[in-house]
Amino acid sequence: MESKLEDCQMGFRPNQSTTDNLFTVRQITEKCHKFNIELQVFIDYTHAFDSGYRDKIIKCLNDYKIPSKLIKLITKTLQDTKARVKVNKNYTEKFDILTGVKQGDPL
Repeated sequence: MESKLEDCQMGFRPNQSTTDNLFTVRQITEKCHKFNIELQVFIDYTHAFDSGYRDKIIKCLNDYKIPSKLIKLITKTLQDTKARVKVNKNYTEKFDILTGVKQGDPL
């Protein structure tokens, strides 16, 4: 799997951590503050959870040779997911969720 990941991907890898990445961001932030330079940071979490195509997730797991039993379990968690939205004090009808994973899901 290591050979297929980008060099900038640090989290959840052997002998790697996000410490260097976070240190770099902190240094940039401190220098901007010191020299009174405006800094704006945008983090797009929508792509982290909402837009992953589930069939592609399963294909990647197969490509990385994840054990089939684990792939079957993961597939089960992605099937038949539904949601509803609370508007004021009322809930909408349930609707199907076809893409993405649950926020906080380790996938």
